[in-house]
Amino acid sequence: MQQYATATNRDEIIKLVQKKFEAFATVSVWQKDPKSEQRTFLCEGKFSSIDTYEGIFMVDLDPAQMKNFKKDLDTYFLFEAQGLVFKTRPSPYMEIKSAVVAFSFPQSVKLKELRSHPRIYFSDDDKRTVSVRFRDKNGAGKIAVFCPIYNISKSGICIIVTKETLSNAKLNEAIEIQGLSFFEELSDEIKAVVKNARVFKKGFATDDSYALGLEFQF
Repeated sequence: MQQYATATNRDEIIKLVQKKFEAFATVSVWQKDPKSEQRTFLCEGKFSSIDTYEGIFMVDLDPAQMKNFKKDLDTYFLFEAQGLVFKTRPSPYMEIKSAVVAFSFPQSVKLKELRSHPRIYFSDDDKRTVSVRFRDKNGAGKIAVFCPIYNISKSGICIIVTKETLSNAKLNEAIEIQGLSFFEELSDEIKAVVKNARVFKKGFATDDSYALGLEFQF
């Protein structure tokens, strides 16, 4: 079964949508009846423009299908080649002209997981931590902290760090992680490199927390 990761951070969503529209000429667009779940509108859309300040993007839809388009229904978008899917609605502040429609940026997007190894997620009730050592970017040796695990696989781990840790750690060098022996396919201590970082808003995290994606170095 194909797994999807969900992005809810606004800046991340804007970057994802912009990147996909710039890379691909068309996107599948559809609407469905909220009661029957049957599709009432379906066409291939073409990216027209994007306005990150206003929080909208413009899509050129098929004029022949516009008679079936309803501006008060959720509209779904799918970049099939890259597995990005989301829903949103036409911007209430923009008039629909011809077949070019302005849509508000979605509140969340789902992106197909391209990883070869499945990830295991940990809830608040089953929270696990690891000991992590970063090199201090200010030259004061190493920063040692205990970090909750958000998810883990055979190839990497996502840990939760504070804003203070993130701002003081040197992220372009290998990081030492200890306490992984609970995961039967890993040794207790492994080095890793940072792949990405984003604001984290779930569960045991605070407003100053960040999710740090790390790739193991074997």
